[in-house]
Amino acid sequence: MLFLSILLFGNPLIGSFLLSLLMIRLCLLKSVKYTTLTVALSVVFLFWVGLTTSHEIAITDKNVQETIKVYPDMINVDGDRFRTVAKSPTIARKVIYYARFESLSQKRAIINSSKPLLLSIKGERRMISPATNMNQFDMRDYYQHQKIYETFSIGTITTIHPVNKLSLIDIIHMVRFQFDRYCDGLPKTLRIYSMGLISGNRENDFFTEMTGAQQLGLLHIFSISGMHVYYFLTILDQVLTLLGIGDRFKAIVKLCCLGGYFIFSGGSPGLLRAVVMAGIVIVSQLLGFKMSQLSALSLTLIVNLFLLPEAMFMMSVQLSYGLAFGLIASSKMTYLRQTVLLNLLSLPILLFHLYEWHVLSLAVNLMVLPLFGRTIFPLVIFGLLFGLVSSKLAIPVEWVLMAFNRSLNMVGRLPGMIVFGKPQLVVVLLMLGLTLIVMIHSKKRVRGYKVILAGLYLVTFIWIHFPIHGEVSMFDVGQGDSFLIRTPFNQSVTIIDTGGKVTFNQQQWRRVTENYQANRISINYLKSIGISRIDNICISHQDADHCGDLPAFIKELKIKRIIIPLGMDQNPGFVKRLSGKDPATVVMPVNDEFRVGGLPLIIFHPYQPGKGENHDSEVLGGRFGGLNWLFTGDLDRQGEMDTLQRHPSLRTDVIKVGHHGSRTSSDPAFISQIQPKIALISAGRHNRYHHPNEETLTTLKREHIRVLNTQKSGMVRYVYRNNNGFFESMLGHNEGKNE
Repeated sequence: MLFLSILLFGNPLIGSFLLSLLMIRLCLLKSVKYTTLTVALSVVFLFWVGLTTSHEIAITDKNVQETIKVYPDMINVDGDRFRTVAKSPTIARKVIYYARFESLSQKRAIINSSKPLLLSIKGERRMISPATNMNQFDMRDYYQHQKIYETFSIGTITTIHPVNKLSLIDIIHMVRFQFDRYCDGLPKTLRIYSMGLISGNRENDFFTEMTGAQQLGLLHIFSISGMHVYYFLTILDQVLTLLGIGDRFKAIVKLCCLGGYFIFSGGSPGLLRAVVMAGIVIVSQLLGFKMSQLSALSLTLIVNLFLLPEAMFMMSVQLSYGLAFGLIASSKMTYLRQTVLLNLLSLPILLFHLYEWHVLSLAVNLMVLPLFGRTIFPLVIFGLLFGLVSSKLAIPVEWVLMAFNRSLNMVGRLPGMIVFGKPQLVVVLLMLGLTLIVMIHSKKRVRGYKVILAGLYLVTFIWIHFPIHGEVSMFDVGQGDSFLIRTPFNQSVTIIDTGGKVTFNQQQWRRVTENYQANRISINYLKSIGISRIDNICISHQDADHCGDLPAFIKELKIKRIIIPLGMDQNPGFVKRLSGKDPATVVMPVNDEFRVGGLPLIIFHPYQPGKGENHDSEVLGGRFGGLNWLFTGDLDRQGEMDTLQRHPSLRTDVIKVGHHGSRTSSDPAFISQIQPKIALISAGRHNRYHHPNEETLTTLKREHIRVLNTQKSGMVRYVYRNNNGFFESMLGHNEGKNE
């Protein structure tokens, strides 16, 4: 069934290969019973998938009215925005609902209700948008794996009413909401740990406070999983024993409570494995037959695939099953050997999804895992209980948790973070297979496999970090600009602009948390291709949509030079973005007379000092893959003509169209003289400025210029080697005439 899931929803080639291996294995077994059971389960699974998987056409419905039930613990609020997942009565499945609060009173009415609410709403329902950049977190895939396919943009909330007739599920959600509210009154670190470990809720400050756990690969211990289910059942068992309840009734109570615990803890797909497996073990004991852990895990996988056929494509589920199998396979090993092998088993999965690994992760796991289970988790429970009496009693627990968390953060900041890059799926499967062989076979027989495994990691690392091709890429950052120029073997890495969001003055209650989208788009892509240092970041000018995400680059990557227009170093607003930069990073104000060593670009503009406004934009040009390229920032028409007057022989094959295609740029005379064949436009979908302007598009069309626009193409890459290359786009939609 797992191989069928890979065939249907993942990689058809790998799925077919794995199914072929399974068929060969069944033939070698020569067992009619196992063959019949496998075929029967496969047929039932295929029928079930066909019955339950959505086959609806991806259409947008702009005038939808419906009434939804919203649970108080499932509402995520950030400023004047909120998001929730609820079942749509119109299409009878879960949908992601987005909205902006119309007023502060409406916000309070929704977030302060402890009861489920019935919201009568009007708005637009559409399919979840796919990722538009390579290796960007794909929201569509993530939710599709959970059988959620649509989003609903709420335009108006007409009525808000509490649910009066409550079901058991409603009550569990209310208890979870009250628990989170109670945690809000606890000291900060205890609150974060309590919500993360008990209710599965991670608020905005979770990831900012838990940097060490992220960098050291310890977030899995904060994801509610088998350890938490074990603690829950142990405590429940002791309570029931004290009450004098018999084993049979105790098992029934445990089964009922497991379902409630699953809902209370957030109901994540990763938790489903632990809950179902625990339930299967309890049922087997109740029925009086002994089931091995491996059989229980296998049956759990079958149940999981029927409930969520695509769940195995999620990192949390992969880690849950992988580590559960690893624990079973290594149960007779020493703690040291078991921990090492479990880390090796999870490493390919982490690299495939996160691209980096800290060399201290193994040592920290060896020390932290037993400490966490025996000390930290019980301390959190004691802190919760002490807080019921008095918040002051919880302060000693807060001190211990703060010391523990600060230690993790301090270790996480130590040198040793390796940006490995994203290995190919086939390579990941080979790594996992070799690790399992090392884990299962005796020490004497695995020496050769260890060498092969180490060699595979080394070759993969070299292949990712020293590619034989170069690229020029335009990231889809919405209404903004960000480009990557990378020469073969990563000899030179240059970023032109970082993208960023333009913010406007808002009332305090409307302000959202500052999140840099570069972390999930451009920086994420750089790490996926093994880049951890940048030779040059060229900032065209001061506008936030061009340099607003510069602080994220400064924090996440090593930067050799930041090159800015002459005079912009005197701009206080821009200088503030440089706070936190490494002292070794050089900030270079330049004009067209500068020649920067190691910069694979020529500076054509500015030629006078300025404040970094549109007319001060850097204009950069270079030759890559047999094509001449020109990047013009937000330079206006007057600046374009001044540049031509100063550099009359300027010509190009590819132009980054100025100011996102605004009519204030792309003077027809300028475009006609530089003679580009391809135009790149970076602009946000449905942006308030209506970029690109029709006048600009007409100018480009008149000159027979092929247009590649992020609005329709997503991220655009030109991949080259020597003087030959090709364009590719993330969404596969290119405008204009192909040259």
